[in-house]
Amino acid sequence: MAAWLKEIRKEVDGTVSENIPWRSPLTSKNPDLYFRDGKRRIDYVLVYSKSDSKWTEIRLAFLRSLAGLMVEIEVEDCFGKLLGATSTTEPERAIRKHLVPSTSALPPEPSTHALRQGLQKHDTTQGPPSSMDRYRIEALGSEDLFTSDDLVFVKLYAPWHTMGRYAELFRFRKPLIVSDDAMVEGYEHTPCCGCCRCCGSVSSQFPPLRTGYTWPFSTQREYLFDIPPDRDEFFSEVERALVLDYILRRAQCLWDEDEEEEAEAAAAAETEGYESASKDQMMPKYEHHEEGVGKIDLEGWRATRHNLNIGITKLVSDGVFLAAYPLHELSAKMQAVYDQLHAPPMDSPTEKKEVVSDVNNRIMLRRYWASYPSFARRQPLDYIRYYFGEAIAFYFAWLGFYTAWLAPVAVIGVLSFLMGLFGISSDGIIKFVCHTGANTTMCPLCSRPHCLYWNLGSSCLRQKLTHLVDNEGTVFFGVLMALWAIIFLEMWKRKQVSLAFRWNVITLEPVDQPARPEFLALLLKGYDIKLNPVSGDVEPLVPFWRKRIPRLVFSYGVILFAVVLTLACLVGVILYKLAIKIVLYQQANLFVQSTAGIITTLTGSVINLIFIFIMKMIYDRLAVKMTDLELHRTQIEYDNSLTLKLYLLQFVNYYSSVFYIAFIQGTTSALPGSDSIVVQSTGCDQGDCLFELFLQLTIIMVGKQLLNFCQEAIMPVLLRLFNRFKTKRKQSRRAAEIFATDGAKLKPDEQARKRLLACRADYNLLDPGSRPLFNEYLEMMIQYGFITMFVPAFPLAPFFGLLNNILEIRGDAKKFVCQYRRPVIERVKTIGIWFSILIVLSSLAIRTNACIIAFTSKFIDRMVYRYLYRDQFDNFNNFTLSQMETSRFPINTSETYCYYEDYREPPWINSEMPRTLVYYHVLAMKFIFVFVFETIAVLLTSVIAALIPDTPKHIKTQICREAHVTNQIILHAELQHQTKRPSNRRGSFRSRQSRGLQDTVLRDVFDRLAETDAVKQPSTALPMIGFYSFEDEPSPVTSVSRLPEPGTRTTEQDENMPLIGFRVPSNCQ
Repeated sequence: MAAWLKEIRKEVDGTVSENIPWRSPLTSKNPDLYFRDGKRRIDYVLVYSKSDSKWTEIRLAFLRSLAGLMVEIEVEDCFGKLLGATSTTEPERAIRKHLVPSTSALPPEPSTHALRQGLQKHDTTQGPPSSMDRYRIEALGSEDLFTSDDLVFVKLYAPWHTMGRYAELFRFRKPLIVSDDAMVEGYEHTPCCGCCRCCGSVSSQFPPLRTGYTWPFSTQREYLFDIPPDRDEFFSEVERALVLDYILRRAQCLWDEDEEEEAEAAAAAETEGYESASKDQMMPKYEHHEEGVGKIDLEGWRATRHNLNIGITKLVSDGVFLAAYPLHELSAKMQAVYDQLHAPPMDSPTEKKEVVSDVNNRIMLRRYWASYPSFARRQPLDYIRYYFGEAIAFYFAWLGFYTAWLAPVAVIGVLSFLMGLFGISSDGIIKFVCHTGANTTMCPLCSRPHCLYWNLGSSCLRQKLTHLVDNEGTVFFGVLMALWAIIFLEMWKRKQVSLAFRWNVITLEPVDQPARPEFLALLLKGYDIKLNPVSGDVEPLVPFWRKRIPRLVFSYGVILFAVVLTLACLVGVILYKLAIKIVLYQQANLFVQSTAGIITTLTGSVINLIFIFIMKMIYDRLAVKMTDLELHRTQIEYDNSLTLKLYLLQFVNYYSSVFYIAFIQGTTSALPGSDSIVVQSTGCDQGDCLFELFLQLTIIMVGKQLLNFCQEAIMPVLLRLFNRFKTKRKQSRRAAEIFATDGAKLKPDEQARKRLLACRADYNLLDPGSRPLFNEYLEMMIQYGFITMFVPAFPLAPFFGLLNNILEIRGDAKKFVCQYRRPVIERVKTIGIWFSILIVLSSLAIRTNACIIAFTSKFIDRMVYRYLYRDQFDNFNNFTLSQMETSRFPINTSETYCYYEDYREPPWINSEMPRTLVYYHVLAMKFIFVFVFETIAVLLTSVIAALIPDTPKHIKTQICREAHVTNQIILHAELQHQTKRPSNRRGSFRSRQSRGLQDTVLRDVFDRLAETDAVKQPSTALPMIGFYSFEDEPSPVTSVSRLPEPGTRTTEQDENMPLIGFRVPSNCQ
């Protein structure tokens, strides 16, 4: 087998050097990111105010609960004073009352048939920060990091045993160990296609990372995995943050108001061997009834527990803690501050050592990815995933892929626009309007006395501008974009599978999502409870007909009202445009009259854009409130419901005016001279809706992008200048003392301020909220709709979208690297429900493009004229114009008849002027075109989807190959592990060699696996840990002990840190 395994190295595609690591070599080792011992890395941070004493008991109870879940804690203020820590032994009798002993309450052993639970997100009521908040963060200086001395930071660390159990729960796939005699390396998966190299995963500044062969982690078979000497490096920072976030959001905070009862309970627990804090006491008791439904025993519950909070979400919302977040690595600015604070004194007689800055993941991402000058660099997707997780990496991968695919269609769109520009001089319709149109008298555009007759030649400029978008090139481009959208989605599915395989999440299948903490909090509101038939957990029972249905009806009723409100705003803009048109048409200035339609469209579009921004802010909060009201059990249900609501509202908000101009406005025009209505609609300006639609799309799409970019570029500069002026007198002296004084000359308090720079710096950053990617995806979905659904009226949309996205990638990256706290988002293998929205938009784009070409542009009219009626009419304009008696208007003229754009009988044939036969011919051809266009597009879509498989062939091969090789590696490792241990089974390995090596290994290993799964492994006797508070004790106190790590050796720390230390366990001697 060893020889066979060696051959794999030669056969695997894309094999890389064995020196390439699977962990990022740029991970920071800065001491500021560790506990006081310098060994345990800070996985999560909780922040509270020292002066806020009313929540002290609740905070202590919550920290005790975390200690019961085997989370190690260290509490430290901004001045370096240790206020509390976890320990395996009691430090002093004086602080014994603060100890509530806890058992090793690790999650239960997951069986082979247990359903896995996923990770919940952040507080669902919390949205992403506003733009102004981000601008203020961008304007902060280094001196702003030394504010809020009242803060206390609770540092959390998940030891190996805790991480191992939850790694099984999450099914983290970790790299397998490869022995020296069976060296098998990981391999780089095939990168994306050459057409999208700008979104590649590795740039020249980032060392490549290998993925290796992985397997779901198991604590019972640790010998299978490539565990480094420092076990804390085995799990990435993202994985450790996921575990701590999962624990924090489900840890129950139980406390009593009576201190004496608490002390008695602690003493009793100590007497009983620290076994009183069991899981049964952590949940309210209930009376069991049929079907798992019961009633909470409120009387018994209130007699023992006065309050219950579920998770950090509730505690942060109540103000018990101010914030909860995992730490960023130090930025370049913070690294410079750290080096300056820890530099040797200027007058030190010793030789000065050069301080070398710690180049870490965050600094490299900021320098080569999250900056506008890096727009031409490929995105380091592997490092983005390593630092932020799969969800954020998938967003930037999709955005980069989408931007790369916009490049070719942007070029075609510009060529289409230039085709219309260069074709102006040779177009026959424009020649007729500009040269001989002065002889054609057009009817007044309103029935008011001041509305004058005008000649067709005055619309020469308007006709030229319309030709820019209404030409054969844009028709072809509209057809092309409908097909491009489908091909793009098919190719993204392939790219998505490749990335999921590369990042070891392709097998991620959350079977049963856990209940949201907000849903579990309904237990405190008197809801009935039930037992989950899958997990057996206690959950609130929400009656379907009595509670859920009324809430759903009310929620969607409010959403429907919001849609009606948006349409009401649209009607207001329409009435404004009609009124302004009438005013401008009555002006004596001929230029104002001729440009009345353009002026009205521009001002109306600006007003509509203002309404869009206002309604967007209202809809964001309204959708969250209505989704909260629906009481969704799982986070996926909540997110999907919220996404659908918000996108529906924003769809109506952004696209309603565009759909009105494209498909409705042209059909609302009344006959010239009609007095039947007070406010007479003239339809589109001079009968041309396509150019008005072009202006509307330009204002909404380009104006929105330009406004956002100007805010991103200008507002931080202005706020930075304002901050400098504001803090010049208040902080200049203090900042000068901190940054210019040698470390030895600093006061004791200032000396202590060297610590916790990372905690304080991240606290000053913005909370990304529970949905940090929601607005980013939503913005791109709106843009995708503009690009695909209305491209015949705006062929430059892909070009402007390309320019925006090139800057958007770097701008969004800057938000996550520099302005937001490090987010914690669930593991994903796709972009989620947003892909379904893309499919709907692509399907809708086929219909909208067909209808715009047929009903909004004059393409069908020109084709019908060219092939059917060219012999009957002198030119196209006479084909589309009808005549009206001038006696219908209050203005006298020498002309007997005037012209207007429509297909109607002249008044001398029929006084009612009905539609002509030509109108019905043209209308029939329009419907035929839409039907043929849609049919061909749907057929091509089906053929393309069938020809392009969702999973690339080489990825299928690699998946099968990896599964085969991984099985062989595991079998080989099991065999080696078995030969090192005495076997109780009959026979020996050598006596069975004749049966064949492969059969022997398979039978031997699987027999052992079956025995291991059948017999419950005895749990390792771990010392119990408890949380101790030192806030009331004089410093220093006796050193405390932490939970020993298997295979590690801890020693007593330096005398300069007397507040915490460690003992050497006997089993580690």
